[in-house]
Amino acid sequence: MYKIINTLGFQAGWWACIYSVAFDREIEAILLCLVLAATHVARSTSPFQEIKLGVLTGLLGVLVDSLLQYFSVIQFNGWALSGLSPFWLWALWFLFAMTLNASLDFLKQLPLFLTATIGWVVGPLNYYAGARLGAAQFEPSPQHVLIISVTWAAVICVLVRWSDRGHDKAQQKP
Repeated sequence: MYKIINTLGFQAGWWACIYSVAFDREIEAILLCLVLAATHVARSTSPFQEIKLGVLTGLLGVLVDSLLQYFSVIQFNGWALSGLSPFWLWALWFLFAMTLNASLDFLKQLPLFLTATIGWVVGPLNYYAGARLGAAQFEPSPQHVLIISVTWAAVICVLVRWSDRGHDKAQQKP
């Protein structure tokens, strides 16, 4: 049951972040993501590991999205520090980390090529959807889609590895 709640929580955070840009409600969306993440951490049997994973994932996400933006693969809308991805994306990356040992923990059981394939497909779809909803400008050229696909194939494998290494199969409290 918790995996379903975790999935729904992440989706609520994703939608809130995407729509927050259009309605000038980014602070509220960021706060929602932080509340959802804090709720997950509070339920965790390894809260320090979850926070560590969230920070590492957030840093990797800021780096990845900022580089994609720097190389004009995608341009994100929203409140940001010069040259970096917007703050709502930072919160979303942290919240995404909270799914890695919950609703996405099945990825740890998959062969690496299958995990990479999921990232290859899902990454560009999420960027495209976010852009279509006004959170970014994205020209889905074959080159841009390929760059995001390769990036997400690698990123998801790294994140799954990080979540597995530091977590010792920690379970959520019932």
